[in-house]
Amino acid sequence: MKKLIATSMAVLMAAPAFAGGRAYEQQTKDFLGWEVLPYVALRGGATYGNLNYSFNNTKESVSQNLYQLRTALGLSLYEKTRIEIEGSFFTKGNKNKDFGDIANVGVSSKNIELMGNVYMDLWKFHYIQPFAGLGAGLAFVNTKAADISKDDTAFSVMGTLGLSMPFGCFNVEVAARYNYIDVQAGMHDFSGDIGIRYMF
Repeated sequence: MKKLIATSMAVLMAAPAFAGGRAYEQQTKDFLGWEVLPYVALRGGATYGNLNYSFNNTKESVSQNLYQLRTALGLSLYEKTRIEIEGSFFTKGNKNKDFGDIANVGVSSKNIELMGNVYMDLWKFHYIQPFAGLGAGLAFVNTKAADISKDDTAFSVMGTLGLSMPFGCFNVEVAARYNYIDVQAGMHDFSGDIGIRYMF
């Protein structure tokens, strides 16, 4: 997973260099009476995860550092609002924790998310575009403590603040995200990522 993310990040950083090779105008397309611009996006970064886990009649907060890869397919509406479907993939987190009189219990978690996101441009600048977003969807989570493993399908919500920078048909984006997953006693993810959005 780390190699996949490293390769993806290299592509993200190199792609804008090729974007200036041809003129590009964002011509919206009429779709069911709406002016839309379709796009695909690839994002990668790091996550600080906090899983509240109950074991041996004791609840502990398990902190984990993870890597993430996000892919999305979306539509830009009137060049002001974006709606998209996003798939998120996280590396496996492992941490040892004491639960009451049982010490050094290995706790791990791994999750994949399918989200519907809505983004809104906050102000209009020529080179940098701030945006905010909200998302909701499902998380498919595997948690394990000692030999007890459990698979859950849980509700997930996400809030995002970021900046978008245009390079022809590409937009480079940096974003900070907060993600809550309703699994175990609650999972909180704080993420930062950089991505590229290709409009066609």
